[in-house]
Amino acid sequence: MPSTANRTRYFLDLEPELRNRLKAVAALQGKTMKEWLTEAIIAKLEDEIDAKEGLAALADTQGTLSLEAYLESRKRREKRSA
Repeated sequence: MPSTANRTRYFLDLEPELRNRLKAVAALQGKTMKEWLTEAIIAKLEDEIDAKEGLAALADTQGTLSLEAYLESRKRREKRSA
């Protein structure tokens, strides 16, 4: 018998139409509603983590130029090549 000591149960109050759609989609994929929901939750969590890491990477300014510095470097390059 599997141990459920480390598991938590959640009860969802779903509209009947949503429940039926969920059940149908899960069945078409050969999954239970629990399996489908678990995969959906994991995918959503991974998306949230990716988005957070992406925003953090955008905030990392090490090795980057300000717009003003970039435009100034372009002007200097154009003067040298002219």
